[in-house]
Amino acid sequence: MPDDLPTIRHRQFEYSPLLHGVYRGMLWTVIPVALLGWEILVGYVSLLLFLGFGLRPLLELTGLYRLLSHSMVVIQEKTDEKFLKKRAEEIDRKTRDEKYRKRRLKHPDLPKHW
Repeated sequence: MPDDLPTIRHRQFEYSPLLHGVYRGMLWTVIPVALLGWEILVGYVSLLLFLGFGLRPLLELTGLYRLLSHSMVVIQEKTDEKFLKKRAEEIDRKTRDEKYRKRRLKHPDLPKHW
């Protein structure tokens, strides 16, 4: 395979449909913002240009997106680990209690009025 072919650069993330809708809504509000004044319009259009063309490359080149997504995964794993550990203890306790409740003779380790 020849090495002179250009490499395809894949995007690291995609914006959600909600963000696409918000951006399109902001594009439609350019006309009412233009009525507010020239200075506000210039700032608003520059914000829209940055959000449309500059935010994704900035997040990808600086690695902020990878850092944020990694930290979100770590936080999610920790909360899942705590939940699963607590749930496993509840299941073990429940099976142990059911085992002792269905015995005809009381186990000596059980409390008095079990």
